[in-house]
Amino acid sequence: MNEFICGDCEEELKRLPDECVDLVFTSPPYADQIKDYGEKVKRISTDKYVEWFIPKVKELYRVLKPTGSFVLNISDKLVGKYQDLFVFKLVVAICEDAGFHLIRDYIWYNPATPPNVFSRGNMGRTKKSHEYCFWFSKSDEWTFNMDPIRKPYSKDMQKFLQGKGKGDRADNTRPSRHNFKLDQKWQNHGGSDPGSVITLGNTSSNDAFHKLCKAAGISHPARFPQKLAEFFILSGSNEGDVVLDPFSGSGTTAVVSERLGRNWICIEINPQFCELAQEWITMIRNENNE
Repeated sequence: MNEFICGDCEEELKRLPDECVDLVFTSPPYADQIKDYGEKVKRISTDKYVEWFIPKVKELYRVLKPTGSFVLNISDKLVGKYQDLFVFKLVVAICEDAGFHLIRDYIWYNPATPPNVFSRGNMGRTKKSHEYCFWFSKSDEWTFNMDPIRKPYSKDMQKFLQGKGKGDRADNTRPSRHNFKLDQKWQNHGGSDPGSVITLGNTSSNDAFHKLCKAAGISHPARFPQKLAEFFILSGSNEGDVVLDPFSGSGTTAVVSERLGRNWICIEINPQFCELAQEWITMIRNENNE
């Protein structure tokens, strides 16, 4: 518990007992992206991706508790002129072949996505500025906490909370057919439902982990921001729960889990990344003890 395991996740997962994990949050290697295994590199093509990933998902299903969830951060890609369908085929296979239930599809929108070749407008599409985060449950019941992820209320909502709105439902009907009763105070829940689009820039370039990478002379692939892990760890687990990341890379899941009072298990096949992640979390622990 609370350790980095260096090894192939499919084999290491088999060593874990049944139903020992409360939440899986992970971002596996994306299709056709070069994965650095320390001694060699590997590409997983789009046409082989589902076949490669499903055996691992079945192990994740086994180690999850009945009320556990599996959150998958992933992005698709173009093959030739068209967007490949492997991500959507994977979602279907995770449900139909591994037994999970799809609870919600989230979009991680990165407003800091820089202009690229698609931004010229001559390739028939805009740049891709989002990734997917699919939330799966193991059973009909799963842990979900709304309050820690609520957003601050808008000015209009604050007015409604104070009972300063005007009119009943007939006076406040939107083109979408939604209607609102505004002639009474609305209940204050401490913030609003954040919805299914998570807006987070991924611009960190000089944080503690980057400094460790530079000192070690290692180039690490792109990482998801801590706030993305925080969103799902806060909403999908409770303090003291066990969070698993089978493709831990830099160890962001571990760092966020520990900060939020969760236990964690992180698996990574690249020994250099494991060492860097351990240095990162050790440094944070030392800073917290000062």
